[in-house]
Amino acid sequence: MITLGNLQKTFGNQHILQGITHTFETGSKTVVLGSNGSGKSTLIKILSGAQEATENPPQYNFKGKNTPSAEAGSICAIAAPYVALNPMFSLKETIAFHRKMCGFTQSVDLDRWINEAGLSPHLNKRIKTYSSGMKQRVRLLLAIASPRPVLLLDEPTSNLDKEGVELYRRMIQELATEKTIIVASNYVAHEYDFCSGELLLEKHY
Repeated sequence: MITLGNLQKTFGNQHILQGITHTFETGSKTVVLGSNGSGKSTLIKILSGAQEATENPPQYNFKGKNTPSAEAGSICAIAAPYVALNPMFSLKETIAFHRKMCGFTQSVDLDRWINEAGLSPHLNKRIKTYSSGMKQRVRLLLAIASPRPVLLLDEPTSNLDKEGVELYRRMIQELATEKTIIVASNYVAHEYDFCSGELLLEKHY
């Protein structure tokens, strides 16, 4: 469970997030909606631990254990267009590094999903040679196949073609049913139509 209680985020004099209160129950599927500039990506980054809240950081409790907000990265996996991939690594090296540092869910057949993503012929090519759509498929695979209980998705189908969108939906359906999922979306329905909860953000500047 992740609890937000009057969370605040400011940059200088600008209130990016103001008074955000919400509870993401364990195993829930929630979409975060709002216009451009409403703070969706900022909230996802705060939830992931990549940024700090100005006041009242998120509270995390999974399996009876409280996790400090500064250690959110230990329980959260994230896929977003801005998540960096090492451009000098091949996909094979990227998978090996991720396995060592973060791990994969034991039951996941990575070879199958790499093949379904159309990436098998490119295993030994450097990530810098990949198209934006291929990179996004890699980000989604690394995050969704993670053993971490929280999956954060920020505009997850950015740069994906129709086949990429279908891949994303299959991966969510088969690999993430037990995860707590939070999707930030700019009203792109196929990114979040599996969600039953909603958090609407308003622009404060």
